[in-house]
Amino acid sequence: MQNYRSSKDFSDMHGLIMHTYNSDNADLRVDHLGLHKALCVLMGWNYSKPPDNSKAYKFLPPDEAAANQDDLIMWPPVVIIHNTLTGKGKDGRMEGLGNKAMDKTIRDLGFGTGKSKSLYGREGHLGITLVKFAGDQSGLKDAVRLAEYFEKDSRGRKVWARVQPLSLGKDDENNPSLVTVDQRTGEKKRILYGYIGTASDLDKVDFETRKKAVIESRREIKASK
Repeated sequence: MQNYRSSKDFSDMHGLIMHTYNSDNADLRVDHLGLHKALCVLMGWNYSKPPDNSKAYKFLPPDEAAANQDDLIMWPPVVIIHNTLTGKGKDGRMEGLGNKAMDKTIRDLGFGTGKSKSLYGREGHLGITLVKFAGDQSGLKDAVRLAEYFEKDSRGRKVWARVQPLSLGKDDENNPSLVTVDQRTGEKKRILYGYIGTASDLDKVDFETRKKAVIESRREIKASK
């Protein structure tokens, strides 16, 4: 009978990481090391340095920590696109780009292999659309291309973290970081932001996507092909 551990068995994250690294259960050794790596990456720590009481593994240059976090992606690959709202409906609920409209937007950008899924909450559209790609090298390539499209146009993860509104839908129309206005016609259009979904983004996606997703290393995927 397996001996299952509770989170109460560990006083802090260090204790949990020590357990995963030093597991004496041969059958679970590989799984424990995988969990050890994932935990260190999410915490921004050095998973390649053995954890000990000196806790030196906690010191990792910020750029390396960020690179490790970007490496662990959801699989099949997903690009998370923000600011896909269109405004409030007559019932007061938030409205946004539907799946078909978003699919057309993606196709017009030259990324026809992705499949859109808009996210909704109690107040309506969340302003988030997932673009899901096939779980193979071709799908990953297209997901990376789409994410790079946003990044090169200064509309990637870091910029979105800086410009995202504190309240959904409040004063968005007057925010030049969220809405652009055609000076000739007066037409308003949402500015989209996007990036590849990583392990740290699991709380942003819907339950079904989170349930079906696995976490993979981009480096290992590329090295295996």
